[in-house]
Amino acid sequence: MKKNMLVYPLFVMLAVGLFTACAAMPVQAAGRRTGPAVSPKASYEAEVPAASPDIDAIAELGELRAGVEEPFYTNSAAFVVDVENGHNPYDVEWDYGELYDVYIEKADWSLVFDADFYMESFPALALLYHNDEELLLEHFQTVGIHEGRQGNEDFNVAAYQKNCKKELRDAFGDHYECYYFYWMLNQNSQKDITTSGKNYPLQLGVKMTSVQALEFEKVNEYRAEVGIEPLEYDSELAAVACYRSWVDISEGYGGHDWLNDEANGERADALMELLDMSLLGENTVDCGVKDSSQHVYTSFYINYRYSTEHYEAMIRSKYKYFGCSHIYFGNNRIPKSKRKGTYNQPMMRVEFDIFTDELSTPMHP
Repeated sequence: MKKNMLVYPLFVMLAVGLFTACAAMPVQAAGRRTGPAVSPKASYEAEVPAASPDIDAIAELGELRAGVEEPFYTNSAAFVVDVENGHNPYDVEWDYGELYDVYIEKADWSLVFDADFYMESFPALALLYHNDEELLLEHFQTVGIHEGRQGNEDFNVAAYQKNCKKELRDAFGDHYECYYFYWMLNQNSQKDITTSGKNYPLQLGVKMTSVQALEFEKVNEYRAEVGIEPLEYDSELAAVACYRSWVDISEGYGGHDWLNDEANGERADALMELLDMSLLGENTVDCGVKDSSQHVYTSFYINYRYSTEHYEAMIRSKYKYFGCSHIYFGNNRIPKSKRKGTYNQPMMRVEFDIFTDELSTPMHP
């Protein structure tokens, strides 16, 4: 296992490393959640969920939790981004179950989503997703609407929430996804309500997997111990962290070698300019593994705590914003001549924590 910290102020780069052993234990194969086996008769008699446009029915969607919001041990494979074989090679999948999928199929997403608008509004996410419009729509359907992200020019959920009936606000509260579904499934009664205007935010909140949430919590605990102000989580900065993990796997880099490679100088500068950052700090854990059956380590904050350079990055007072990646897994593309120590395995897995002092994003304009 290799852990690194780097401060990257556009022109100055510094990398440090620490090596420890990788733990191994079996995990599930990657894939969506599966329920218990049922007999053919029970399956035949099972009631098929239906997408109701009623307020009470849609309000129930706000109580659903995705698999990646549950504890890691309940379905560890769901927290891993399989760069080689995953349906989405850039991000984890947020699976809320069959009922939620039925609502996705029922809704007319052209009413609330335009891919070009989404990519322009969330450029780091677009970079991570390689401008894949189908996957970006899936992100909007399963993450974006939960965060209150604006998906096109015509529908801003904050505007709709302000102008809709009090009955909806009482039923849905701040479960933003419910407002989108109610709007889409009740056009006859809702289409004349004002859903846009100036000064409404492009995003209202953030969603994290349970692994990301724990990482964020523990980093801020370390800061609190020494009297440093807590970091604020930013989903666009988290997209940058995910992109860094994806790059290292897909392009065959270890640690901070991608940033240290002069050939990537323009790309690195562009990455920072994307969010108007002048300073970037990163901690990373990467490790070679034999195959997908090896355990994926998740308590990255513990590794960083017991390495001086990484710990100092977590408690540095100049940093104000934070984002962390998922766990990325794929073939080891590092040149064989550089595969020493922990890298001398056929597969790799990577995680990044990213810090910055200032940025400009929909959550932090």
